[in-house]
Amino acid sequence: MSTNAVASEKVTLDLQDLYENAPCGYHSIGPDGTILRMNRTELAWLGYARQELVGKRKLGELVSSRFRGEYKHAIQALIDGREISEIEIELVRKDKSMFDAFLRIAAVRDSQGKFLYTRATVIDITARKRAEAETRIHAEQLQAISQRVVEIQETERRNLSAELHDRLGQDLAAINLNLHLVKDQLSAGSRTKVGQRLDDSIALVERTAEVVRDVAGTLRPLVLDDYGLAVTLRSYGEQFAARTGIGVTVAATQPVPRLQQDAEMALFRIGQEALTNVLKHAKAAMVRMTLAVDAQSVSLTIADDGCGFDAQSAMDHRTRGLGLLIMQERLRAVDGSLRIESQPGAGTSVVAKIRRGR
Repeated sequence: MSTNAVASEKVTLDLQDLYENAPCGYHSIGPDGTILRMNRTELAWLGYARQELVGKRKLGELVSSRFRGEYKHAIQALIDGREISEIEIELVRKDKSMFDAFLRIAAVRDSQGKFLYTRATVIDITARKRAEAETRIHAEQLQAISQRVVEIQETERRNLSAELHDRLGQDLAAINLNLHLVKDQLSAGSRTKVGQRLDDSIALVERTAEVVRDVAGTLRPLVLDDYGLAVTLRSYGEQFAARTGIGVTVAATQPVPRLQQDAEMALFRIGQEALTNVLKHAKAAMVRMTLAVDAQSVSLTIADDGCGFDAQSAMDHRTRGLGLLIMQERLRAVDGSLRIESQPGAGTSVVAKIRRGR
C-alpha cells in the first residue's frame, strides 16, 4: 500500500472516530424516516445497540408522543424544500425514560434537488432544561413573595390609616372641642392672661389634625372608594404640589369608568410612587399625570420634565430597586403592565396600564 493510501486511510479512520465519539449525537434518516446512520454517542444516550436501530427503526418512533407531531412537521418541511430545521424534542430511551434534545437537521439532496436523507446533530439539553425549570420556579417564588409584600404593605397601610382616622383624629377633635369650651368659659381677666396660649394650642391641634388627615389619606385614600381614581389623583397631586413646590396637573378622559378596587388602588399607588421618585431623583419643576381610557384598557402616565436617566438599565432585573419591583408586582397582580421611558436630560414617563373587564 502506498504512503498516500496509508495516509488517506488514516484520515478516514480519524474522521470515523471523530464521528462515532463526538460529544454530541449524529444520525441520518431516509425519506421514509428509517435510521440510516447513528453515532456511538447517540446510541449510548438512547441505550440501544447499533443493530437494533440502524436500518430497522424510524427515528420518529423514538420521539415522545408529546413532540412527535412537531418532529414529523419539521422533517416534512425538509423534504418539501427547507434546507435546515431546528427543533427541541424529547427522545425516548430503550428503558422508556426520556431526555430533552436539541436537533439541528440539514437536508441532503442530489444534483436535481431531490431529497435523499438528513444529517442531524443532536445535543442533550436535559441539564439546560432543568436549569430553566429551576429558574422558572425561583422566579415564581420571587413573584409570590413580591405580591405578598404588596398585600402586607397594603393591609398595614389600611390598618394604620384607620387607627389615625378613627382614634387619633377623633381624639384631636375632642381636644379641640374642649379647648374651645375652656376658652368660652374663661373670665375676661383669665382670657387676657391665657387666651393667646389657648388660641395657639387650638391652632396647633387643628394643624395636627390636618396633618393626620393628610397622612391617613396617603396611607389609604378614602376618597378613592367614594369618588374614584381621577378625583383621588387630583387631590393627591394638589397635596403633593403644596408640600413640595413641584407643579402637578392631572388630565383624565371623561368619563373615567370605575375599576375593581384592587385595580384602582394599584394605579393610585403607581402614581404615588412615581411622584415620590420625582421628588427624590428627578429635579423636576412640573409633572403631568394623564389618565386615559379606551375600549380595552385604562392607562396612567406620569411624565416629568426632570433630569431623566437610563431607563433600560433601571428595568434590568439584576439592578432594579425594590420600589420598581413592587410597582411591577402591583400591576402584575391585577393583570397590568409597567413601562418606563426616559433618557438623561429628557425627563421621564412612567406608564401603567390595566386591562378593562378583568
